[in-house]
Amino acid sequence: MRFIHTADTHLGFEFIKATKRNSLGRKKRADRIAANFKAVADRALEGRADLFIHGGDLFNKHYLPRLLLEELIRPLADLSRAGIPVLILPGNHERSEFPFDLFHGLKNLVVFDRPKSVVLNAGGYRVGLAGFPFLRDNSRDLFTKALEETDYRELHTDVNFLVTHQAFDQAMVGPGEYVFRSGRRDTVDRRTLPEVFDYIAAGHIHRFQVLDHPCRPGVKIAYPGSIQRMSFAEKDEEKGFIEGELEGDQIHIRFRPLPAYALESVDIAAAGLTARELEREIEGESWRIHEDLIIRFNLTGGETAADYPDADFERLRALLSPVLECQFALRIKGRWVFR
Repeated sequence: MRFIHTADTHLGFEFIKATKRNSLGRKKRADRIAANFKAVADRALEGRADLFIHGGDLFNKHYLPRLLLEELIRPLADLSRAGIPVLILPGNHERSEFPFDLFHGLKNLVVFDRPKSVVLNAGGYRVGLAGFPFLRDNSRDLFTKALEETDYRELHTDVNFLVTHQAFDQAMVGPGEYVFRSGRRDTVDRRTLPEVFDYIAAGHIHRFQVLDHPCRPGVKIAYPGSIQRMSFAEKDEEKGFIEGELEGDQIHIRFRPLPAYALESVDIAAAGLTARELEREIEGESWRIHEDLIIRFNLTGGETAADYPDADFERLRALLSPVLECQFALRIKGRWVFR
């Protein structure tokens, strides 16, 4: 039995209600994200996967326009038409729910819009799958209750999967190697996971990693990570998805990499410079420029916006074409203000 496990696809990255800066750059990034999502779905089609599992945060925001949502789920519709079962749940970016009728009409698609379990025949196995939406508040204490509400104890199958979008203890994120610890309200203790599950298809953590079940050695708690570098905290992380196979009673998984754009940040002591002097500083970094780059210029040295040159940032972006996105951030009173 073959399966694909992906998560944190963050489709619709270009749409944001906040003040729009460099909307063209966000659209370019969104197109790369969507291309990677299609590549994951295509792999399921080409490899004739028996299951396609999405661990949450399909979309980047909960308020995307309906027409855009319908366009973004086309790869899932392709899987549906091919007869490949799709299991999906809403994550924190969807605020734990999808529009109630978004997936209506798509066969072979199960949405864990509430705690529940399903049984599917896949690859010659009876597969039990339990799941529920992202727990927004105090997942440490609410996880066990939500799990019980799935009625997973009624599963009498060959193999059982849990689909979830939560942080488990010992998960690691960021360039500082931050580790989630037991006791945090937003962290689920792995020891609370019932031993009946043979594979934990997790989402929410953007770095690919596999944790062990402390009570049942060999059981994988797997995060495929995001399919693209969503922030500068992920700039050195490889991106991809998980391809798995059940043989007998053993589950084997492989990480399949996807193309990932590059991110670089450049610090410039810009306080006191004229607009022309800043432009020359920016031009001096032109050797970095390529079409797969997201570059951020961190302008430092000032306490207020008046300490920095009154630059035409759109013009500066044009000088750095054809990067995917060019960002400018001013350090003001201990925080970054984007221009």
